[in-house]
Amino acid sequence: MAQRKLWRTANPWVLHEWATMKEAWLRVHAALSENMKLTRRDLKAHLLAKRLVGAARIIAPDGSERCIIFEPAFWEPVELPYAWLVSGCEKHASEGEAWYFFVRRRELDKHYPRAEAATPSLPVTPPAEPSPSADQRQQRHRPGPKPTDDWPIELAAAVIRKALHDPKALENVDALVETMQTEFGKAELFLPRDTKPVRALLLRLLKHVR
Repeated sequence: MAQRKLWRTANPWVLHEWATMKEAWLRVHAALSENMKLTRRDLKAHLLAKRLVGAARIIAPDGSERCIIFEPAFWEPVELPYAWLVSGCEKHASEGEAWYFFVRRRELDKHYPRAEAATPSLPVTPPAEPSPSADQRQQRHRPGPKPTDDWPIELAAAVIRKALHDPKALENVDALVETMQTEFGKAELFLPRDTKPVRALLLRLLKHVR
């Protein structure tokens, strides 16, 4: 039986035509009211059905780069558990390669438009409001992500990704705690502000991935 073709070369790679897999995952997640199970299911189903088109930029240890566009068959054994993690395709990567996954914007924007693009513009300019005082501006802070029991699983997924693509980041656990706090904050994902449980879990995880 002839082996199925899993990808083709993307030449040239046009950066603005592609969104990161993280952006695509989070758009689907938002559209499904942050239901993680449905996000994993629907995103993979879209890639298998070619409603969405996936790709990767692959960086070799010598710095050279190649870009590929995946056929639907590539995604059959793959899982997309979190915004940072694409698992089940490790056998395709050569030693030292870093794989960065993308989704084509054309189909992504069609099925999951950006939130700002879906907001209608106002027909008239609203009246100007008085400028808030310094105290009022200080009080208007952005709320943090909602607490969730999934944070240990998401932290484990982030550690796995670090182990695959940036193993040196795992050498200093205190620096890793700060890195995770920063990355989770930017992604608006919950992580306890108290660093003690985060550090304790990282130490347990590092025993298995170092």
